[in-house]
Amino acid sequence: MKFIKKAAAVLAAASLTLSLSACGTDVSWAAKVGDDTVVPIGMYIYSQAANYRSLVQNGALSSSEKLSDQTLTVSDSDVSATSHLDKEGIKLIKSGVGAQIKAKELNISLSKDDLSSIESESQVTYDTDKEVYEKNGIALSSVVAYNKDIAVKGKLFSAIYGKEGTNPVSDKELKQYIVDNYSTINYIQQYYYNDDGSEMTDAQKAKTKKQYEKIKAQVESGKIKFSDKCADFEKNATSYKGGSTKQTILNSNLGHEDGEKVKALKEGELTFLETSTAIVLLQKVKIDYNGAGLKSSRDSLLLQYKYEEFIEKLVALAEKDKTVSFNQAAFEKFGSATRDFSSLSIPNNNYYGY
Repeated sequence: MKFIKKAAAVLAAASLTLSLSACGTDVSWAAKVGDDTVVPIGMYIYSQAANYRSLVQNGALSSSEKLSDQTLTVSDSDVSATSHLDKEGIKLIKSGVGAQIKAKELNISLSKDDLSSIESESQVTYDTDKEVYEKNGIALSSVVAYNKDIAVKGKLFSAIYGKEGTNPVSDKELKQYIVDNYSTINYIQQYYYNDDGSEMTDAQKAKTKKQYEKIKAQVESGKIKFSDKCADFEKNATSYKGGSTKQTILNSNLGHEDGEKVKALKEGELTFLETSTAIVLLQKVKIDYNGAGLKSSRDSLLLQYKYEEFIEKLVALAEKDKTVSFNQAAFEKFGSATRDFSSLSIPNNNYYGY
């Protein structure tokens, strides 16, 4: 799910061995905790790559366009891509420091098996995009540190919000979160391509829309059951069209406007969603709690629910600690405008793909 991708992009830290100096100012470090702990600026740089990959995969950025020329929508406002990556990078630094402090307080650490798995997985990750990492000055140790941080924060998160944690979340609370943020739907969809892969003509697109409008009218008049129509589409699905019954989705995964549109529907109501490449007709039905992961993927659902709160608390912890200092000069020198991650390998991801 996308929130997992988001978590992997932001719940991370990395180190980078560089010889860095600027006008006599030491920019090799991003943060310091007391006299013993130094957080390298590589944590900040690596976070840019992780966030960039996630945003391109989710369609928010394009790898074919210059990063500094792009914008994205954050909290309903358009912001420059570089300023967003830089802001998230600083948040990464601060939450990473906060995690170190909190993990020490709760006596949380990684086992030998954890460390062994991290070393192996990091090597595979690094080898996949070695050329890009080297070009941007990212060492294997950066990836190792990144994965260590994910693991520590994962244990820390469970120790706080898990059923046996210091601030546990009940199933009742999670159910309310599902009601507020998820919808269970039946749907049929058609990408604007023919079965042979050719793009539909305008006439073919118009014909498809009329067919979907007819189905909607028949359902609303009681002539057919939409769940039956969805089952037929699913049974005869092709690469570019199909359907499904009882699919539970996170509203925000549809984008802000479409997500709000679906959320506002009453049970049994239908609506169209459309992009330049696809049309979807869906019907909202009774919420399926387990479809949202209440039982089968409770940990992932919990992460999605409490993720922002978790990070904010870690940041606040780091900011109020008088033994912690942050290197603004380093943040400014190594902002994302100085990076080139356009050649990172990034899996394809369709906008509509329930």
